[in-house]
Amino acid sequence: MKCLRVVFLAIISISCMLHTACVEEISTEARYTFRGETVASYLQKHEETFSHFINIVQRGGYLSLLKAYGSYTCFAPTNEAIERYIVEQDSIWRASVAKGSARWTGITSPNLEDLTDSMCIEISRTHILPKGLLTMEMEGDIVPAMNLNDRYLTLSFDVNDELRSTMFINGSRIISGDNQTENGVVHVVNSVLNPSTMTVPELIDETSFLTLYSAALKKTRLDDVLTAYKDVTYTEGNKRLGSKYGLNVSEYPSFPPARYFGFTAFCVPDDIFHEMGIYTLNDLYQRAKGWYPEATDDDFTSDNNALRKFMKYHLLDRKILYTRMVCYNIVCGGYFNSESRYAGNADRYDYVETLQGTILKFARPLSNFTSGMCRDGVERTFRQCNLLNYTKDVINQTDPFNSVSGPRQIPVNIRVQDPQTVDFSKYPDYLQEALNGSVLLIDHPLIFDEEVMMGSVLNEQIRIDFSSLFPELTNNHMRWYDCTADQCDIFYIPNGYCKDMRFYSDAPLFYCIPRNYWTDWEGDDFHSIGSTDFAVRIPHIPAGTYEVRMGFSTANNRGIFQFYFDDEIAGIPIDMRLDATNPKVGWVADADTDDNGVTNDKQMKNRGYLKGSNICLYDGRKTRDIKECMRLVLTTKYLGEGDHWIRAKNVHDQDDGLDYYHLDYLEFVPVGWLRREDISLAEKRR
Repeated sequence: MKCLRVVFLAIISISCMLHTACVEEISTEARYTFRGETVASYLQKHEETFSHFINIVQRGGYLSLLKAYGSYTCFAPTNEAIERYIVEQDSIWRASVAKGSARWTGITSPNLEDLTDSMCIEISRTHILPKGLLTMEMEGDIVPAMNLNDRYLTLSFDVNDELRSTMFINGSRIISGDNQTENGVVHVVNSVLNPSTMTVPELIDETSFLTLYSAALKKTRLDDVLTAYKDVTYTEGNKRLGSKYGLNVSEYPSFPPARYFGFTAFCVPDDIFHEMGIYTLNDLYQRAKGWYPEATDDDFTSDNNALRKFMKYHLLDRKILYTRMVCYNIVCGGYFNSESRYAGNADRYDYVETLQGTILKFARPLSNFTSGMCRDGVERTFRQCNLLNYTKDVINQTDPFNSVSGPRQIPVNIRVQDPQTVDFSKYPDYLQEALNGSVLLIDHPLIFDEEVMMGSVLNEQIRIDFSSLFPELTNNHMRWYDCTADQCDIFYIPNGYCKDMRFYSDAPLFYCIPRNYWTDWEGDDFHSIGSTDFAVRIPHIPAGTYEVRMGFSTANNRGIFQFYFDDEIAGIPIDMRLDATNPKVGWVADADTDDNGVTNDKQMKNRGYLKGSNICLYDGRKTRDIKECMRLVLTTKYLGEGDHWIRAKNVHDQDDGLDYYHLDYLEFVPVGWLRREDISLAEKRR
């Protein structure tokens, strides 16, 4: 059980330094050419199929790498694929020139020899991974190693006409996989993996069907906000935490390898705006003033401007791939599989703060089999889709994917289009991934309406995994990190790395990546050791009175912690060492009660505790049935607008300084929801 895994007992295993995907840092000292077949010689042996790709890789300076000692994966496009790609990109450029708005695609000629050296470098880096992977080692939503551009490639699967499983990499089909060489693997693909190096606003501006959305970004100057890529002042990526806390050298936690910035833009295509009668930027502005009547500033760069407010609700300060909006169908090596974490048909959800400073809800409602026709003419069930601002209480039963709520008819249950199934006849130049973020298409505009959010979308138990609070974990590939290459399962979080975290002591804070053998909500957690004293800013949930809870696990190596909410003491100090069966907690297994634990729930609640979730599993058991997994009621309080902080301080006068603090998730439960009698017992125990 995870709660028995303690840094100071040497149970943490970190065996080597984090790799870097920057090819400039790949050591060349020990390189030699194999006498057997290498990735490079395999390509050259089949020159009739790969001569174009060989030409590109050689000009890009990477053919020698594929001859060298090491382990590489090469997704090799055929000659036909490269010819088709160059012609397509050239056609896009020429069409834009003819319209008087030249779109730079990096390719301005249909001839291979006219490719620039920089484009050859980008194509090469996109198709090469610094780790050899067979198809059997690739499962889940992404390829479990970043390419030389330090970016993940998406995975998807289908069945061909012969009923054989097929694998797609960034939408490109593997037509011949697992061609093994002495220094890696070659997978032949039927199209080029498009190597976009544009930032989010640049990619949107270059997308032909997002002209209104792009114009609004520029008008409100939000395009400037979305250009950040990397914090060059962060220089601790090659460090490990020292021996101050009694660890062996092999156990020193790694610092985050870098500090990248990232963004996600939920984009409304032009045709959807047109159906709403919106054809010009002024049309959109006038509608935005109706959606946000309180935003009265005519200055488009003001946060009190309606158009800027509208656009900011579509933007996040984290880079999220479609497949990782929620903890669903995520596989990280052999150590974490999200589908072993939850009861069957359990909804997956997350809550993320937008650049507007308000909450956006993600959901994969696996319990909801409601079906309807989507905009692309395909009938789907809710459980097959990623939805924004999902609420099961407000569904247009005759047309579910066009549901609205409240007197102003605000769209809810908004479908995010799966990039793998986008209608490319309608959206021909769509790309999901930019250099510093994701561009995702939605079927309706997003509008924040407090009445709708409080009345239906967020009128529930809002559980937010602690890792969701910090965009830095997502932007730097630590959340759901694949550690099979270097056996790293924990990161040290230095002071100042996460903008919404404050440190009041030098006690180390660690982020532990997901593992199947942990009891955590999404497999991961944060913990700190010693004289812990730190605070976190909670997301801006709608103003109201909430019961605020914290999910954690008990163990005999924990400390005694005092919690504060906005610098006010929240209750008495909590001894995290207590066994849940201790009378101060009073945990009793549901099976040992006469009423399925109903009375025991009330008794525990009177003492400030709740049992774990009934949909989160550990080793097939509900965490509700595991006495080490608990929820603590921190406070019941009215949360108004603005920032709110939760602080945890170890007040135990320990001898060795090694008390262990654990935090899994936070919950914000509207008190009105708690009083509702129409909510089932199972829902309240979710």
